[in-house]
Amino acid sequence: MAATKFPYEKSFVEQLTADGKHPQTITQYQLTLSDFFNYEQHFNDTFAQEQLLIDITENDIQQYLTMLKNQRQFKTSTLNKALSNLNGYFSFLFEHRLITTLPTFSIKGQPIKNDETNDAWPEQLATLLANDDLHVYTRLFLLLTCKSYEATEMLAPDFYHELHHIEFAHFEQAFLGKLQTFLRPLQAQTGSHDLFLKTRQRGQDPHLTLAALHKYLSGDGQRLGMPLKPVALRQSFVLWYLDQHRTTEPEAIMTTLRLDFASLAYYQNLLRKQDIRSLQNK
Repeated sequence: MAATKFPYEKSFVEQLTADGKHPQTITQYQLTLSDFFNYEQHFNDTFAQEQLLIDITENDIQQYLTMLKNQRQFKTSTLNKALSNLNGYFSFLFEHRLITTLPTFSIKGQPIKNDETNDAWPEQLATLLANDDLHVYTRLFLLLTCKSYEATEMLAPDFYHELHHIEFAHFEQAFLGKLQTFLRPLQAQTGSHDLFLKTRQRGQDPHLTLAALHKYLSGDGQRLGMPLKPVALRQSFVLWYLDQHRTTEPEAIMTTLRLDFASLAYYQNLLRKQDIRSLQNK
């Protein structure tokens, strides 16, 4: 058996596997953490002497990230992914009371500068759905947002019936196959056919809460270098769709986007303001 390369590696990998992380994602966690602890072994004298996790501080995390940025020339998105991996590991240790403080708590991912893909993120849906670094719930949320459902609708009991009324592209069907593989044991365990289910059962209700969904989105948002906030993503999707269908009849748009007339008028007004800002920037 290969020697562990960082503390509690076996237990952490088992947890990642139980959470449905893709093997490639788990490997990325291991590479990041092996590199981090190797760095600490050489540049953190206190940790190197006693090998105690209590000697890993927020400052040590910051110094490691600074090294990745300045010496290895890591891009912001890659730095965010490294931080996300570290945060996942230390959160695991904290949750299992293996450490008493969370050294990554105050460290936030950095926004990607001059990135114009955020507002047009629906154009990247195929890439996002194929990205196994992202949790299946994050990808499912993005897919259903592009089908014009709101977060509260997706999380509602019996929402899975809606899937029968949605037309999916081939790449979307490929993702749904991965989703079903992930959900099958959870659905068998809970007796529910719904799509957003707790991975660890607490209480009687097996359904994921909105707050829990936010946690998945927040973590993956750090990986992508863009905030994944349900209300903002819903708005950017609607504005993107309106921009792509400027000559489409309002009735058809309202049907596709599941909007009433007042809501359509609201978003059209936002699009006009967005157009004006773009002209002013030019």
